[in-house]
Amino acid sequence: MEKRQTLFHSSDQLTAKKVFDTFQNRTTKKFGQNFLFDTNINRKIVASAGDLAGKVVMEVGPGPGGITLEILKRPIKKLFIVEIDRRWAEVWRGLSELFNGKLEVIEKDALKLREEEVSPQVIISNLPYNVSTVLLTKWLANFDKYEKLVLMFQKEVADRLYAKPSTKSYGKLSVLTQWKSEVEKVFDLDSGCFTPPPKVKSTVVKFTPKKVSEDYNFFSSVLNDAFLHRRKLLVKTLRKYAENIEEILENLGYSRLVRAEEISVKDFQKLISCLRK
Repeated sequence: MEKRQTLFHSSDQLTAKKVFDTFQNRTTKKFGQNFLFDTNINRKIVASAGDLAGKVVMEVGPGPGGITLEILKRPIKKLFIVEIDRRWAEVWRGLSELFNGKLEVIEKDALKLREEEVSPQVIISNLPYNVSTVLLTKWLANFDKYEKLVLMFQKEVADRLYAKPSTKSYGKLSVLTQWKSEVEKVFDLDSGCFTPPPKVKSTVVKFTPKKVSEDYNFFSSVLNDAFLHRRKLLVKTLRKYAENIEEILENLGYSRLVRAEEISVKDFQKLISCLRK
């Protein structure tokens, strides 16, 4: 490994494809690895995060470094890459000396990463699809600690993030993400852009977190009950929070026959505020 790393004497020599061909030349299915080698696409993903000057950035699952290398071209303060695959963690430890102390490798499952271990201002990642929603939910609890997140998801998951009420994709995740952030679709990617090609399309999504006053755990708990059985009426699913649930819904302009999928994010905020009293 060390001999191969000496092939690169400058970060300018690196591309994701060169790193892949030199060190690994294979992917690991259990880690959900689908690599993106197109420099233009990776540049576009990183650019969508805006000005990164002086920022501490985190990336989950860098693999051969398509996004990693684009981030490191910016005048960032520090990049933390979180990699569960030991092979890739070792590769990036060896290459880190080319980046003048700006790159730090954390070999760990991102789901087990504690907040005190790293405090990024920005997160940019092509997330492993098998853990993408779990990771997002984990970060949502403290979303306002970040300035920006640019993340890639399976398109079907991304559609849920910015879905509107009374649509098939609208659910708990839609409400949570839109409550905690401004959510923006950046662009779609066909499966052919990746190696190996996944069976689904992908979407890059940008989140700009907002400060909210409501308690996250209570908000999430109410949404769990509201969306657990989508076709059930809210007067039944939320009765345990308030005996006068009909009156609360009526004051918000909804009938007693309303279901969770029909309530807007703003009205969920008002509803949950009433239930909290």
